[in-house]
Amino acid sequence: MESVRDTHGWWRVASFCALMVLIPASVAVPSDDTSFRDPWLDGKFSSPDKAPVLNGEFVHNVGNLQMNVTNWGFFGSLPKSRYSMADVPSAQYPSGSGVEYLYAAGIWIGAERNGIPFVSTGYPDTEFYPSIDQAGTIYRSFEGDPGGERYPGPADDDGDGLVNEDWLNGMDDDGDGRVDEDFAAVGKQMFSCWFSDDLPQARAVWPEHEPLGIRVRQESYQWGEDDFQDFIGVRYWIENVGSEFLTSLYVGIYADVDAGPREYGSYHMDDQVGFFNGPWCVMQDEAEIPINIMVAYVYDEDGDKGRTPSYFGIAFLGHSTDPNGKNGLPWFPSKLFNSFRTFKGMAPFIDGGDPTNDFERYEVLASRIVDPNTMSAADYRILLSCGPFSYLAPETSFFIDFAFVGGASLADMLDHTAAAQKVWEGIWYDLDGDPETGVIGRESPVEGPLDDWDPDPCDGDGTRFDLVKYEIIWSNLDCREEKWRYEGPSDCYRKLDADLSYYKTGIDGREHQLLWKTGSAPVPPNMRLVPRDNAVEVYWDDLSEIIPDPISRIIDFEGYQVWRAEGWHRPIGTTENTGPGRDLWFFLEQRDIVNGVSPDIEFRRPESQGGWIYEPLENMSDREEYLAYFELSLIKYPNDSIPCPIGLEPEVCDTLESLVRYDLGFEGGKRYYRLIDEDAKNGLPYFYAVTSYDHLIHDGLPSTSGRANTPMSNFLFIRARSEAQTVEEYESSEVYVVPNPVTADRMEAWRLEPNNQDPTGLRCEFRNLPRCRSTIRIYTVSGDLVEVIYHDGSSGDGTAPWNMLTRNGQDVTSGVYLFSIDPDEGGFSRTIGKFVVIR
Repeated sequence: MESVRDTHGWWRVASFCALMVLIPASVAVPSDDTSFRDPWLDGKFSSPDKAPVLNGEFVHNVGNLQMNVTNWGFFGSLPKSRYSMADVPSAQYPSGSGVEYLYAAGIWIGAERNGIPFVSTGYPDTEFYPSIDQAGTIYRSFEGDPGGERYPGPADDDGDGLVNEDWLNGMDDDGDGRVDEDFAAVGKQMFSCWFSDDLPQARAVWPEHEPLGIRVRQESYQWGEDDFQDFIGVRYWIENVGSEFLTSLYVGIYADVDAGPREYGSYHMDDQVGFFNGPWCVMQDEAEIPINIMVAYVYDEDGDKGRTPSYFGIAFLGHSTDPNGKNGLPWFPSKLFNSFRTFKGMAPFIDGGDPTNDFERYEVLASRIVDPNTMSAADYRILLSCGPFSYLAPETSFFIDFAFVGGASLADMLDHTAAAQKVWEGIWYDLDGDPETGVIGRESPVEGPLDDWDPDPCDGDGTRFDLVKYEIIWSNLDCREEKWRYEGPSDCYRKLDADLSYYKTGIDGREHQLLWKTGSAPVPPNMRLVPRDNAVEVYWDDLSEIIPDPISRIIDFEGYQVWRAEGWHRPIGTTENTGPGRDLWFFLEQRDIVNGVSPDIEFRRPESQGGWIYEPLENMSDREEYLAYFELSLIKYPNDSIPCPIGLEPEVCDTLESLVRYDLGFEGGKRYYRLIDEDAKNGLPYFYAVTSYDHLIHDGLPSTSGRANTPMSNFLFIRARSEAQTVEEYESSEVYVVPNPVTADRMEAWRLEPNNQDPTGLRCEFRNLPRCRSTIRIYTVSGDLVEVIYHDGSSGDGTAPWNMLTRNGQDVTSGVYLFSIDPDEGGFSRTIGKFVVIR
């Protein structure tokens, strides 16, 4: 039985060999078309394959920390394993660097049933499995997505009196005939899935394992602004779907942390791990406040000669609470951190090795031990656990939240951990509309019967109350936390005129805490790239302009920034979908609303007048006839998609339909913008990004630019290409190979690091091919067939790449090669040419 990484020990062997037992043939493969992004088409409204997701399709890639997401109970991509996801970032920091900090991190849930401990794990034993129905995949969303509203906005999206009852899973959870129409969307990028430990698949693979009867709903969130781009939030909703009470329940994350560049052979052998639990400073408004953070972390001991200087952490943020301690939950603001444990080598458990059965795993989950920070470099696994939750009754659930965090140094990682904790704490909101609740710091409704109850033990009043059953008194349960923040650590840059009320929760009628809520830059627009001959057309819609800020509910959009990245060579562990490093991006252009905020360059003018508003068919004599056709068709059939007339490209047709819908005021209408980059060179790999930013408001008027998304939050990959020749203009002498001769130096600008899908990373290109389907055959001068390439130039693409491999998968050798182009359409003549390869 093959191990996924032979140097890592026997405990992985059986676990991940079992992964492939029940993977059906329908595992989803991400599209090769990376030049288009629209959540309406490739997100929650698509029809994804129902299968375990182990192909690297779902990667958090809008921030500076990139991570692969699965629906099997673990995060990470198992770098250097045989799984298709191994090529994508596992926990890569910074993004685009090829430097990893994680092999895999899985959830552990342990509990007693009738006094006997049981533990279900996501890694290294994959005892959680997704279902095989529509819910058995991963769904994506973003804050502002239709159906995903949260307070303080109109959170009841479908108007049925319930809030977020139809969570993002591809199913009609509330029985109203609609799917995912009322859920809670968080962040600029959100992934949602669920898995269970008692499905038939799990029982078949792990017949010795006794399941707890647990269903886990996993959500993960990422933001694209500078302030929040270095962490990924994770929420686990844990539900008892069995028939028995679970008691003394613990939840942990077990992580195989490996720090180092992927191209290094044994980069995981020289790591150090540690744990931080204490106060740290975090921004609030224009000042700082102290906040308590708990984070386990890993770093490379010697930094790999400067390649691996960063730190990666797993932070415990919080969990469900109940002010009356009902449903087995602690009362607010208790935070049930339990233990931090480290494991290394292949020693048995009794000698400090990894726990391998339920009794050992429950023991470490419940151990209440914080292992010391390590002093010697090794390959470590860590466990961060929380609990105990006293019980979990059948058909009840609770949540627990963590964050994965990166930083350039330990202090930087702790800064980002504090930022994650602050975003998790969110805001306080007047949900019940009652100005008498959530006042003078009393945020929690405590229910009787209670004797001699002090609703605010920190106010010095000393007044106590006796409460009868069901009587409620609003109380300040977090007063000690408030006083600590007010009187505590003094090394934070504090607001000078702040009194205790500045640190209080439950004031001004705001009695409800909205977790994972923060003001942020406008949602990035949907993008499309169209390659042309030595040019790239960048299209985007007006999504950023119509979605209000998640807290203020004001549309504070200011402008757009268009970026390009070049010089990318696909470092190992990166892909076209995960993008380049931050240092490769540069500005192409920035425009905004003319309102006194710099640069005050109007973009909402038609292209013909120097603006960015896209004018389709601008050079066609029959433009008005096409526009009339779309308009009349939509008026008559508003719910149908209009067939694309002959002679128009598909990207023109669907853009034109959206524009006409916009002009008619119909659902699905969008305004589009376009920028044409005429400095692109054919064949070179480029990334383009369109980001949005907002403005700050002072005295009711825009005053200055505010929060902005980074280019990593919204990018696409493209190569410019030669235009295909039509029958009328076809010249066989214009069909040629680039470069010629084909040498390593002349291919360097195009060279990418090899991966499983592209074993050479090299390419030469056949250019100016016929505008039809063609067959390209490559021969040696002695007439031996080397390779056959099938090309479709009917849409205008005149370029066909070749990866320098023969049809038998061998590298081509130096020499002179012949090629023939055989068009499928009779109007084109056969073309024969030659080129030289020098290896």
